[in-house]
Amino acid sequence: MTPRLRRLLGAFGLAAAMLAGAPAGAALPPNELAEVGVRPPPGARLPLDATLTDLGGKPTTLGGAIGGRPAVVIFADYRCTELCSPIAALAGDALAKSGLAPGGDYRLVVVGFNPRASAADGRRMIGGAIGFDTAVGRATTAVTASEPVVQRLTSAVGYHYAYDEERARYAHPAALLVVAADGRLSRVLSGLAINGGDVRLALVEAGKGAIGAIADQIRLLCYGFSASVGFYADRVRLILAAAGAATLLAIAGGLMTLSRIAARRRA
Repeated sequence: MTPRLRRLLGAFGLAAAMLAGAPAGAALPPNELAEVGVRPPPGARLPLDATLTDLGGKPTTLGGAIGGRPAVVIFADYRCTELCSPIAALAGDALAKSGLAPGGDYRLVVVGFNPRASAADGRRMIGGAIGFDTAVGRATTAVTASEPVVQRLTSAVGYHYAYDEERARYAHPAALLVVAADGRLSRVLSGLAINGGDVRLALVEAGKGAIGAIADQIRLLCYGFSASVGFYADRVRLILAAAGAATLLAIAGGLMTLSRIAARRRA
């Protein structure tokens, strides 16, 4: 099965999972479902010293998994083939289409939060959704963590999920967390509507301009310019003022040149 076909089948499974998870069949009470989501606290930052175990059984830390680069972090249930596998596949596809260099410009970190899931479950998910032999797969670190570490990580970024004991499955946000090299949360992206352009801009932002091209920086300023956010308002004003001044100087220079040409012709 080709990676493209795997992703298409994964997207189909995702749609089926969404239908299967309609509110009419939900076992969790509405008040618990209402708590599920991502609500980052001010200055949200993932702890880089959090201890993890990779799928090969080797201990590592979150900082080691990120490797000093901007990263996309996904919290996943390795036993969830209906939703988490398609999200991983969509994320891998978007990263592959971002135009950024896997491993050099970014890392992908998948953290298994289900304590009942094994490393073998994780290998099946990542191998099927992304592929260990792909460029994105080689830039991916999939890990497991103890329940206290999972709680520490999810609490740090306001990632809230709930366990449905009746169905033995989790209700959790379909979110991709984009973090800077120091663990600072930069963006939260939808895992259901991600594309190469979105993830590229988010990683360029998280990299503080250290990756990407000049065109990305210009697009990023426009992308981030929002009256409700105001993140880039000052820089946008400076750029517009500089562009306006340059335009006026160019016009003035052109008028002076035309005036001199006209004067020479009259002489």
